[in-house]
Amino acid sequence: MDHIDIPFVTEKLKQLQAQFSIEILPDWGPGADGNWQVGTWLKDELESLHRTVDLVAVAMGGGDRFIKNLNGVTFRKADIGSHGGEALSHRVSLSTKGKFTAWTVVHELGHAWDANHGWRLSVALEKYTGGYTSLIRSFFKKAFGERDSGFWKSEKIPGRQGRLPGCNAAGYFYGDIPSGSNWAFNRKEDFAESVCMYAGWKKDNELSDWAEGRVNRYLLENGANAKSFGVDNWADYKKYFYPPDGDYTKTLRWKFVDELVKGKLN
Repeated sequence: MDHIDIPFVTEKLKQLQAQFSIEILPDWGPGADGNWQVGTWLKDELESLHRTVDLVAVAMGGGDRFIKNLNGVTFRKADIGSHGGEALSHRVSLSTKGKFTAWTVVHELGHAWDANHGWRLSVALEKYTGGYTSLIRSFFKKAFGERDSGFWKSEKIPGRQGRLPGCNAAGYFYGDIPSGSNWAFNRKEDFAESVCMYAGWKKDNELSDWAEGRVNRYLLENGANAKSFGVDNWADYKKYFYPPDGDYTKTLRWKFVDELVKGKLN
């Protein structure tokens, strides 16, 4: 962050705190040697973050509901390896290795929301959609049943990335129709992705194109290169991930998040 941006940044931090109880952990300012440290935050990233948080708040029913659901969040930039973001209760870390996307921010806010409620929201989603987690059943499915991965890891080639129910590291047998799955899929990731899909589906915002792409990739033939999603056996997975009439609002995940933000679920 440059000196010239400080008036704008100061005002933006005040707005985020007042509207959403969000704090930004600065990595800019005078260093130990007295010289100005620009840090890794950029002016346009703060603008993007504000827009993204606002669209989540709108999906939740307003800033007050956002604050109630997350109970305060601190954003920071950090070296978090290959991850684009990480989240715990009241804290979201974004990678210093590149500019973050709106999808990453919403995904991590989904985790923070879940964490603020003791990770019970993802457990509730799992039950609501008819899923369950069982490493024992996963072991036997991989050993004796249909699987689409290596036994201990995905093979990162078409048709072998662990998208089938239970063919993942967590032993997560998802129910109903998620927007996708892979080796790292579990109920926590499912909840975070469901929040993204709900906030973006047909909303004409920064999430919408990606949300639609996640669904429409399953209309492609096996071996096709889906824009932004790579190559896979999309047609084989259509029955698992493509909702009726291609309408994500017809899934139990959309219904779950809708009832959650409207206060219809305890």
